[in-house]
Amino acid sequence: MKKLLLIVSMIAILSTLVACQTQDAFSVFERAASSEIVLVDQYEAIATTDLNDQSLDELSSDGMQILSVTMNDDDLSNLEKITYIRSLYRDIQIAHAQNILIKYEIQDIWVVLKDNVATFRENELVLTEEDQMTLQDYKLEFSLRRLEVQASIGSIKTSLEQLKGLYDIDHLDLIIDHFESILDVLNMRYDHMVYLKLALEDVNTIAVSYLD
Repeated sequence: MKKLLLIVSMIAILSTLVACQTQDAFSVFERAASSEIVLVDQYEAIATTDLNDQSLDELSSDGMQILSVTMNDDDLSNLEKITYIRSLYRDIQIAHAQNILIKYEIQDIWVVLKDNVATFRENELVLTEEDQMTLQDYKLEFSLRRLEVQASIGSIKTSLEQLKGLYDIDHLDLIIDHFESILDVLNMRYDHMVYLKLALEDVNTIAVSYLD
């Protein structure tokens, strides 16, 4: 009888330990994912007052003057630069809109994931070792990816501030440099958010698989 009680007690203790480890796996992932979401919220918005069509219109009309048949190679080069700047501007607008959209998608899946994990815990379910490793891998990948992205915080705002009052023919190369830099940052952030979204969706799928 004592042996039976001892065995039952050991099983209960082991079950509790496994459950705690499972909760720890989810807790570790949740903390890491939460940090990434806070980081995403820190991405500064591109103010339309800093980057707008009027600025670019002034660049082409006031800066270029009236083009004529006597336009030399330098003038043509400047016109090409202005065309490229306008192209970069459109790409920046699109990238910024995509970043805003995926940010909201991340917030939605994050709410769903937390609800499902809460249900998982209420039912005292246990993750397999494979699923625990998956959560751990995502946590480690977050740590690696956030370094470069974190370093970009404030860079877009700085670029826009440095361009204020310089949208003219004399600063075409500077405008191009800053616009290319802004676009690179936006694309990098988008890639980061895509990975975060996919990770949240995958972990949510894992949690739901135990609830079915």
